[in-house]
Amino acid sequence: MLSPNSLLALALATTLATATLIPATSNTKGSRPASPACSAAKTSTAIQAAECSHNTRTSTTQTFAVFKTDHQYDGVQGAPYGTCEAYTCEAGEMEAAEDYWTFFWGDDARGESEGEGAGCIKDPQSGECGCENSDGEFIAGKSDCS
Repeated sequence: MLSPNSLLALALATTLATATLIPATSNTKGSRPASPACSAAKTSTAIQAAECSHNTRTSTTQTFAVFKTDHQYDGVQGAPYGTCEAYTCEAGEMEAAEDYWTFFWGDDARGESEGEGAGCIKDPQSGECGCENSDGEFIAGKSDCS
């Protein structure tokens, strides 16, 4: 049986293999769009908030992503983990929402804080900062694995 860390490592490898390293330009913790102008273009589960904030996940221009914490992974290296929904439209009005974090991309990004906000992507086994290459391999100590 795989441990929670092993399962997350597997999920991390399969999720980032389809993502592109482009960190968010701003973010707002504790809120989400009340009614986005479109449905999510891509949903990724059991990933780190840092992955959601560092990578775009759509084939067209991603405008924002909404991360919802899944507390079953709170004790795992690299937490918080949860679900990341990537969008290609306008976010619309924001609403307060515990356990949510919204990341924005582009010149008109309107997050309350500048930058990606979530810190480095961490190895679920060791907690060491790094990134994943296009083959899904985690490279410890690197920040750009494109």
